Amino acid sequence: MTTTTSGAHREILQQSLQEIRRLRAQLAAHSAPAAVLGAAVRMPAGIEDLHGYWSALRDGVDAVTELLGGTDGRRGPGAGVDPNGRYGGLLSTVDSFDAEFFGISPAEAERMDPQQRLVLEVAWEAIEDAGLTLDTLRTATTGVFIGVYGSDYLMMQVADSSGVNAYTAPGGVHSIVANRLSYVLDLSGPSMAVDTACSSSLMALHLAVRALRDGDCDIALVGGVNTILSPVSTTVTEKVLPLAPRGRCRAFDASAEGIVRAEGCGMVVLTRESFAAAGAQRPRAVIRGTAVNHDGRTNGLTAPSPRAQTDLLRRALRDANAEPDDVVYIESHGTGTPLGDPIEFDAIRTVYGAGSDPCPVGAVKTNFGHQEAAAGIAGLIKAILVLEHDEAPANLHLERVNPEIDLTGTRLLLPQAPTPLADRVGPKLAAVSSFGFGGANVHTILESRPRTPADTETGNPSSARADRGTLILPISARSAPAARALAARYAEQLAEADVATAVEICAAAATRRSHLPVRLCLTGATAEELAQRAGSATVISRPKAAPRQRTLFVFSGQGSQWAEMGRALYAEPVAAAELEACEVVVAERAGWSLRAELLAGPADSRLERTDIAQICIAAVEFALTALWRSWGVAPAAVVGHSMGEVVAAAVAGMLTREQAFDILVRRAVLTEKYARGGAMCAVALPADDVAALLDPDSGVGIAAVNGPRSTVITGPAAAVDTVAAAASARAAEVRRLPVDYAFHSTLLAPCAEEFADQLAAITASTPTIPVYSTVTGQRVSADQLSGQHWARNLVDTVLFAPAVTAALRADSTLTTVLEVGPHPVLIRDLAAVAAAAGRSPALVASLRRGRSAADSLHRSLADLYVDGHDITWNAVLDPPGVRVDLPHYPWVRRRYWLPEHIGKIAHTHPVDGATDVREPSAPAPLGRDAHADRPAQLQALTEFVRERIARALQRPIAEIDESTPIREFGLESLVVVEMKNELEAESGILVPLHKLLEVLDRGSARDLAAVIIGADTERP
Repeated sequence: MTTTTSGAHREILQQSLQEIRRLRAQLAAHSAPAAVLGAAVRMPAGIEDLHGYWSALRDGVDAVTELLGGTDGRRGPGAGVDPNGRYGGLLSTVDSFDAEFFGISPAEAERMDPQQRLVLEVAWEAIEDAGLTLDTLRTATTGVFIGVYGSDYLMMQVADSSGVNAYTAPGGVHSIVANRLSYVLDLSGPSMAVDTACSSSLMALHLAVRALRDGDCDIALVGGVNTILSPVSTTVTEKVLPLAPRGRCRAFDASAEGIVRAEGCGMVVLTRESFAAAGAQRPRAVIRGTAVNHDGRTNGLTAPSPRAQTDLLRRALRDANAEPDDVVYIESHGTGTPLGDPIEFDAIRTVYGAGSDPCPVGAVKTNFGHQEAAAGIAGLIKAILVLEHDEAPANLHLERVNPEIDLTGTRLLLPQAPTPLADRVGPKLAAVSSFGFGGANVHTILESRPRTPADTETGNPSSARADRGTLILPISARSAPAARALAARYAEQLAEADVATAVEICAAAATRRSHLPVRLCLTGATAEELAQRAGSATVISRPKAAPRQRTLFVFSGQGSQWAEMGRALYAEPVAAAELEACEVVVAERAGWSLRAELLAGPADSRLERTDIAQICIAAVEFALTALWRSWGVAPAAVVGHSMGEVVAAAVAGMLTREQAFDILVRRAVLTEKYARGGAMCAVALPADDVAALLDPDSGVGIAAVNGPRSTVITGPAAAVDTVAAAASARAAEVRRLPVDYAFHSTLLAPCAEEFADQLAAITASTPTIPVYSTVTGQRVSADQLSGQHWARNLVDTVLFAPAVTAALRADSTLTTVLEVGPHPVLIRDLAAVAAAAGRSPALVASLRRGRSAADSLHRSLADLYVDGHDITWNAVLDPPGVRVDLPHYPWVRRRYWLPEHIGKIAHTHPVDGATDVREPSAPAPLGRDAHADRPAQLQALTEFVRERIARALQRPIAEIDESTPIREFGLESLVVVEMKNELEAESGILVPLHKLLEVLDRGSARDLAAVIIGADTERP
């Protein structure tokens, strides 16, 4: 009874302990910090990166200028200024965009709010800064949280209903600012636009942190954006908030007199700390805590509340589990209003004023103005940079502190010059505030990232990390001009790098960047050599690659070996492991050391012996296959030349490693015994022509058919010379092969049956990929690989060209042919065979005689990358040991703006970006008439569809073939919606939308026209 009771008590105790652990884990998750992996900005004064942003803050740049007065989006000289003499912080450009990069048609880009365009570009730059790839974002659950407030562009479109089209709503409403980013990048997490006026972006940050803690997403893209496109919105703002008459934000100054509107966009990439650690990501900072509240009922909707602000700051500290004096920098809301400044500072003094360490209070609005929905994120990113640089920039326009602000007895200071942060042990904390003019308030506590030994190395890792041989730098873009521009940026960065830093740059470019379709891949022995190649790189814009490149592996036979060929592979861990596995098998079956033979120098090499060479070649091919697979290059089909077919069968899963070496060892011994004393010669004639030169009694036969005009003869040496002379007399190129063996000759016939009997017990398994045999010239199955098959493989003609031809014709998706062997001996023949088959795959080798692995394998890897292969770069290069700031993507922008005249269609020419405003083409005779000529109607409708497709793509109508499937033009469904609307307006025909969308996936312009004619509808 007592024992039973004790057992029950133990079980209850264990359950209680498990519940306590669960609750603790849950509590920890709900207060877990969020790591800031990356950030990016677009700020006034032409600032487009974090370096420029910090430089402007450090140097005290005043980015405020006169506001523009027009609504055409143009900036710079001649753009016009606000007629009321108002000021603002303006971006250098808002009317241009790289629509092609994001797969957006010109017609849609014209209707997209510049705020959407800015978010797309700046988000991409933040992702780059974070070192995340699209695959990572898509594999994880990635959310999007964007603060947005203004609607100038939408208001400009709807001012006249004739300017509204199918792109107006998705181009202008707030929700799509976030939703489009999720759509374009194919992200599956929460996606929301946040509008709490001036606190929108920091409110978005708060929601993102909560979503990360709750497990709603693993990664979050968070930001805010604001543009000023119409004088009307400034007039509206002026009616509710005071604009500074002198056009400067004088936060905390005695002469503070109001706000200054500004544009901007900022984005950060957040994740849970555990997620960052798992991916070996080094954050810029950590969000320790956030809090939000509302002012409640004050003496006016836009009036701040001292009580609410004080409570907000304390709640954020509690969420961060931090003490007020842990904070050594505060980025205030700092609007520069006579009412708001003293109230905000009073709350800061109440919460943060006590302590010994000085605490500067800054206001980014003094540099750039009030960026409204982007203000909070601008302040957050500034605070991150302050922690990184350990310095608080000066507040501009601060001449005399507002007399209502009392600094006496506090640790607070308002810097008027760059001020170092307090020197203290451990991470430093900063705080950021953002208040909406409707009373929605946010406060955030962030922590500097922990310092590591690498931080003291100023970006230069140890020389040990740099000792890797050839540098390899992958570069990719969406277009050739962008790829060239990006290569030039890398050239500039590499020109100032030593080899250790170049190693880090290459590693970061390979493992921390998404790999886009237009590519180049550069190799070099030094940073200087790599920089020179990047500076002079030529980029070929290739056709769109297949979704996934597929490769035919071709395994070469004897003749490709060379002394020390294994040395290049023992330096690669994956290849070395495979060679060690082969070492065990070879020692058991052949009785000698594979490693010794692969590393032997020219003086000691025994690779001239067939029984040694064939085994070593096979081992090298096994090792190369393992290495290529680890790098992401796997065979989709295999062909093996002569003895290479044994390796091919094993790679395809038909033979085990042990079975393969059983065959190869016995095969090599027999060849060494029976084939000596012969000769071989390559003849540049078709096999049939060579056969006509042979004397059946001479003992000379055809050893291999390698290509359309590449045939190898074999047999007794004197007889081979006779045939070679006859071929030479017919002006054919002949080349005696450097062997004294007669492979695949009648000399080997006596051993065929013996060989077949020796292999009778070896049975093949079903292949995992197709195997094309050089014995049959066709694809083979497991039941064909009997002892007799391998005897024929030893004695009969090698039907290499027929086997490769069969593979290429059977699978049109084979885009690459990779020769796997110690040295490329088949590339020329492969090119000829592919051409004869009407194919042009990329031809790539593996090792090259006398070259290091870095010099040969990396060059081949570069070729495969450029050809579109998805390389597993983490297996090729070690991840970067320090945070490396790589060049951002060079946007290839064009002007996209609303039509100059409502009802007319603006066409932007791709060459110079000029706008050509044209009247819509006259309506074709599209209406249905019982007496109309149906073929004429069909043709008219077809031309209508072609013209609309051409307009959407901004291409000449001559390029729009009426029989090409519409999906190949890359049109979205909205284009068809717009087409439907125009059709109904111009012809009166009502066509159900679903009918048009159905044909969009499979039909051509003519098919779409036929559907319209056949629609079972009536005139309205």
